[in-house]
Amino acid sequence: MTRKVWYVHAGMESPERFELLVSLTGLRSENQIGALRDHLVKGVPIEVVMVLYGITNKSNLERDLDKVNDVATTVEKIKEIDWVKFKAGLNGQK
Repeated sequence: MTRKVWYVHAGMESPERFELLVSLTGLRSENQIGALRDHLVKGVPIEVVMVLYGITNKSNLERDLDKVNDVATTVEKIKEIDWVKFKAGLNGQK
């Protein structure tokens, strides 16, 4: 089994990065988004945000956290591709 790499971490995301990542996930529930924001931006533990936002199903919140991480994974892969191009001088700049 392949171990999942995490690109988002509790308390380590800027508000701007968080909003951009969430905008690419399709998440719509304000409670879920608020809970994820408090967890990823402010570092509030999952169990605490569940209480704060009235979330009773931890697996749903973890699924949405996975979605945010999946988007972050894609963003990081794109950055790696662009960095290689940039280093090789293939970014269209002269």
